[in-house]
Amino acid sequence: MADVSFDRFPRYDELTAILQAWAAGHPDLLTVDSIGRSYEGRDIWLCTVKDSSTGPAAERPALWVDASIHATELTGTVAALHQLHRLLTGHGSHDKVTHALQTRAFYVAPRINPDGAELALADRPEQGTAVTIEARHRRAGVLRETVVLGE
Repeated sequence: MADVSFDRFPRYDELTAILQAWAAGHPDLLTVDSIGRSYEGRDIWLCTVKDSSTGPAAERPALWVDASIHATELTGTVAALHQLHRLLTGHGSHDKVTHALQTRAFYVAPRINPDGAELALADRPEQGTAVTIEARHRRAGVLRETVVLGE
């Protein structure tokens, strides 16, 4: 099991390495699949956790967890990683976790917005007013509209 510190925010490459190491170490419990790509081309990972010996995920009740939808909401990724860690390490040693994985499926997307998280975690996070950031995004081809009420 990859050693993970839950007191810091992993960058995209580290998050990917953790998930892949956990999947390689627990192929009977964890699969990691890309459910799409971000605007900047990063995979958006979905972890499916279940005891494979008791049947397919589609035939059981399930729990969906997604995290880090917005750029600076980084604690969600750490919470999702902690949940994955607890499920993987608890199987076979904790009766309730083992039972849950034998009878349920857990779908965990630990970072829905990898581009925003990378921006927030950058060595030099993007700074500026909403107007200057908007201008940079426009130059980069990102289309969006900012509406300010009351002005």
